[in-house]
Amino acid sequence: MPSSVPTAIYDGAMGTRGVRVTDRERAIADARHSSELEGARSTDATRADQDAYVRGEIDIDQLGERVRARYGLA
Repeated sequence: MPSSVPTAIYDGAMGTRGVRVTDRERAIADARHSSELEGARSTDATRADQDAYVRGEIDIDQLGERVRARYGLA
């Protein structure tokens, strides 16, 4: 995860770097990794929204709404 996203302690789950990660962090990291495996990368705007989700500033529904609106899918 980017250093700008604080890592919170959640249920003792340990990431590969020995850092405790949240379910939100893991979900976003997995989504980003999946995109990268397909040769793509999220836009900076989408990454900013993903980071807001990880920080708890928005929920998953709001994240989806923002991304769909950005691409005219709303």
